[in-house]
Amino acid sequence: MMEIVVVSGKGGVGKTTVSASLMLLLRRAGFRLVGADCDVDAPNLALVLPGEEERLRPITASEKAFIDYGRCDGCGKCIPHCKFEALSDVGDRVSVYQFLCEGCGVCALVCPREAIEIRGVESGVVVTSRTRYGFPLVTGRLNMGEAGSGKIVTAVKAIARKLAEDIKADLLLVDGPPGVGCPVISSMAGAHQVVAVTEPTPAALHDLDRVLMVARHFKIPSAIIINKADLHPSTRAKILRYAEENNIEVLGEIPVDKAVPYSIARAKPVVDYAPESRASAAIRSIMERLLQTTRP
Repeated sequence: MMEIVVVSGKGGVGKTTVSASLMLLLRRAGFRLVGADCDVDAPNLALVLPGEEERLRPITASEKAFIDYGRCDGCGKCIPHCKFEALSDVGDRVSVYQFLCEGCGVCALVCPREAIEIRGVESGVVVTSRTRYGFPLVTGRLNMGEAGSGKIVTAVKAIARKLAEDIKADLLLVDGPPGVGCPVISSMAGAHQVVAVTEPTPAALHDLDRVLMVARHFKIPSAIIINKADLHPSTRAKILRYAEENNIEVLGEIPVDKAVPYSIARAKPVVDYAPESRASAAIRSIMERLLQTTRP
């Protein structure tokens, strides 16, 4: 089974738009496909690939302090030891502000009454759904104020891989998170190919270089897609020069096309909403090129 991860470095360049259309085109081309949304901090792939949720699994990826008020006498000795200011004196009792607690355990160590316990908490969920286009989609959702998104990404990929094995899928296509941090590294782990979506702006080029450095570090073959390619010709030329100098293939360029925002507003991939549009034609060409150049 082939595993391809779509990343971007900079957010907002159209990564999820491209991912959704590629998934649909590959499905229509006859591939057994599983999709995964690993942007767990802000998952939105299911907005354009909606479907019926079949399974929801809670994920424990972080820990918090919990106080046993049967033992706590409100002495407050734990409060000054909390470097995250998650403990406070409320009346005659100590309270834990869960959004600030990092679960470090110092409060439990210094409590003279042994009234504080560090326990795992639900950090997010992994949802498996069947899209209206007939292929499964695995989505990770980080709970509000929680940490551990890299661990949730790992859980998303593990569940997606198992599902892909069960249905004997040809391809696992992952819509990764933006940036270069822990969730991106978790998204890339074990992938056969990284596809980086960018746009012709200085910020996007800067972040493209950063995310491709991560891919090179893990020795994962990479390719580039330039979205909104005609937005700024001089920066487009810099991206093409960057790709040539670093021996990275440009799979294709997608022009600025009003059909794309209209398709998003109607919760459809652009290749479904406006199959004859310039953007759809470019994405079809990119899919064909991707299949020609990608090898497990």
